[in-house]
Amino acid sequence: MLSEILTLIISVIAILILAEIAVRNSIRLAHHFNWSGTFIGLTILSIGTSIPEIMSAVVGSIDIVKEPSLMNTISGLIIGTNVGSDIFQQSFILAVVGLIGTIVVVKKNIISEVGALIAGAVLMWIMTIGGTINRIEGFIMFAAYIAYLFYLKKRQEKRKAEDLNIKNIVHNKIKKKRRLPDWKIVFQITTIIIAFVIMAFAANIVIKTSTKLVSQLSISASFFGVLLLGIASALPELTTALIAVFKHKKGISAGVLIGSNVTNPLLGLGLGAMISGYAIPKVTMFYDLPFKIGIACLIFWFLWRNEKLNKWESIVLIIIFITYLVLRNFLFPIDF
Repeated sequence: MLSEILTLIISVIAILILAEIAVRNSIRLAHHFNWSGTFIGLTILSIGTSIPEIMSAVVGSIDIVKEPSLMNTISGLIIGTNVGSDIFQQSFILAVVGLIGTIVVVKKNIISEVGALIAGAVLMWIMTIGGTINRIEGFIMFAAYIAYLFYLKKRQEKRKAEDLNIKNIVHNKIKKKRRLPDWKIVFQITTIIIAFVIMAFAANIVIKTSTKLVSQLSISASFFGVLLLGIASALPELTTALIAVFKHKKGISAGVLIGSNVTNPLLGLGLGAMISGYAIPKVTMFYDLPFKIGIACLIFWFLWRNEKLNKWESIVLIIIFITYLVLRNFLFPIDF
C-alpha cells in the first residue's frame, strides 16, 4: 500500500506542477490579446486550474471503456473528485481568500458569474436523475459550457469596445507593451500542449493507483475522491487565487474560483461522460450536489448584500465545509 500512496502523491504533484506551467503560459497569451483580469480568471485560469479534474475525468472514462467492470469504482472516483474539488473551492478556498484578502464581485456581474455557477450545478444535478449520466447528457453539459464561453467572449468584446471609447490612447500603449513576438507565441502554445500530454499520462497513473487503494481501504470511492483527490486537484485554484490576492488582482481571484466551479462539472464531466457515461453514487445525488447548490446560493446571497465576502461570512463557509465532510462519511458510508 505504501508504494501506491507514494505513486499517487508523486503523480498528483506532477499534475499540479504541469498545470501551473500551462496556466502561466496561458496567462501570457491572454495578456498578448489584452483580455481583462476577470475574463482571464473565468476562462483561461478556470480551465487551466481545472486541468487535474478534466484529465482525471477523460482518462478515467477511457479506462471505463477498456474495462466496463470498473464503471462503479472509477465513476465514484471521478464524480467524487469533481464535486469534492468544487465544494472545497466554494466553501474553503473562497473563505480562506476572503479571510486573507477580499473577494469582490460587482453587483451587475453577480447574476452572470455566480448565477452561472448555480446553473451549472443544477444542470449537473438534473443530469444525474436516474442514477447515470449518459453520453447524450454529457454532450448537453459540454454544449452548455461552450455556450457559457461564447457569452463570456461577447461580454469581453463589449467591455473592450467601451474601454477603447473611454481611453483609446492608454489602451493602445498597454496593448503594444504586452504584445509578444511570433516565436514566443509558438513556444508557449507548444509548451501548453506538451504539458497537457504529460498530464494525461500522470492522470492515468492517478486513476489506476486510486482504484487499487480504494479496493484496499474501507472507504467508498467517491469519498476517496472528495477527501483526497478533490482537495489535491483544487490546489491550483488555491495557489492562483492567493497569488492574485497578494498582487491585488481581485477580478482574477474571484474569477478563477467562480469560473472553475462552472468548468469542472460542465467541461470536465461533460467530456468524460461523452466518452463512457458514468454511474452516479447515491451520495452524489442526495447529498453532494444539493450541498454544492446550497453553498452556491449562500455565496450568491453574501455577495449580493455587500458585493464582497467579509470575514464572518468566510468563517461560516469554513464551518459548513467541515460539517459537510464529517456528515458525509457518517450518513453515506457506501456509494451504491
